[in-house]
Amino acid sequence: MKQLLLLPLLFVAQTTYSIDKIEAPNLRIVALGDSITWGYPNGKSWTELAAADTGMTIINRGVNGETLEEMYYRMNEDVVAENPDVCIIMGGTNDVFYGNDPQTMMNIIEQMADDLRKAHIVPVIGLPIPLARNSSEDKLKILRKKILASHLTVIDFAVDFPRSAKNFRKLLPDGIHPAADGKRIMAERLKKEMPRVIAAYFDEQMSEHGE
Repeated sequence: MKQLLLLPLLFVAQTTYSIDKIEAPNLRIVALGDSITWGYPNGKSWTELAAADTGMTIINRGVNGETLEEMYYRMNEDVVAENPDVCIIMGGTNDVFYGNDPQTMMNIIEQMADDLRKAHIVPVIGLPIPLARNSSEDKLKILRKKILASHLTVIDFAVDFPRSAKNFRKLLPDGIHPAADGKRIMAERLKKEMPRVIAAYFDEQMSEHGE
């Protein structure tokens, strides 16, 4: 069980804006995902951009082509074994390509979150970014709504991607994977949401200590 730190609670309460340097707590984060997390096509990811900006430890555990179920099967090895404070789960894109339905995806996400909590790791769910393919995007929209309606802590990575054709092609040239500017947008969204992630971490810590 991780030690409860009290001093950074003041930081959480007072910080409601984008941050460039996170002084406390020095959270250890694993990002579990697919090629969008890995950083396709060159391995440069939004995770390393956010880590460089903030000084946080973010371990990238993205694997190209994976579904949520495949992420779940490797969670013990790739997440729990790293003993992080927080795990960001980012998936669903490949699921819709394989025809998996949104409720099945949601069930897997909730099971992953439950297992992470049992391992004293705070689950944070990243909403999948938009797709150019309308039928696949329709399924992701349903999944996003289900995640937002849940009790889980969420980072909305989709909200910053404009739907205008010109800007969309610039940010996601192949209609799936973010280009450099798209990766920067995702890193900035993570930075903006970190105060809520930190608050969720301390809520979990206080719950474990019965406070």
